[in-house]
Amino acid sequence: MSPVFLLVLLGVTFPLPGGQALVCQLGTIHGVWNVSVLPLSWTPKETTCAGGWGCQDTLVFIESGPHVSVVLSKGCTQAGDQAPRVTEHRMGPGLSVTSYTHVCRQDDRCNNLITSAPLWAPPPPAGTCGRRGRGCQ
Repeated sequence: MSPVFLLVLLGVTFPLPGGQALVCQLGTIHGVWNVSVLPLSWTPKETTCAGGWGCQDTLVFIESGPHVSVVLSKGCTQAGDQAPRVTEHRMGPGLSVTSYTHVCRQDDRCNNLITSAPLWAPPPPAGTCGRRGRGCQ
C-alpha cells in the first residue's frame, strides 16, 4: 500500500495549490448624497472567495458643490495585495475626487471598511484653511 493512500485512509488532508479560501466582506453602494449626511455607514454581507483570491475594498467620492457621488465595491479579487491607500484629486474649485483602495489576504474579513469616515473630512468653516487643500474661504 502506498504511503499517500495510507495517510488518506487515516484522514490526513493536503492543502490544494492556490492558497486557502478567504471569507471577505461583500457589498456595493452607488448614489448621490448631500454632503451634510456624510459620513456614510453600511453593513456588508460575506462571501467565500476562490482559493488564492484576496479581499478588496474600493471607495470613490466625487464631490461637486453640495453633493457627493459615492461608489463602493467590496468583495473578492485576484489583484495583488495593496496596503490601504487614499488618493485625492482636485479639479478646480468645487470639484474633487477621493478614492480608497485596499487588497488583503492576511485574515478573513480583512476588507473591513464599514464607514466613509476615514475618507471624509467636511469642508472647513468659512474663513479657515482646511487640510483638503481648498485654500482659505
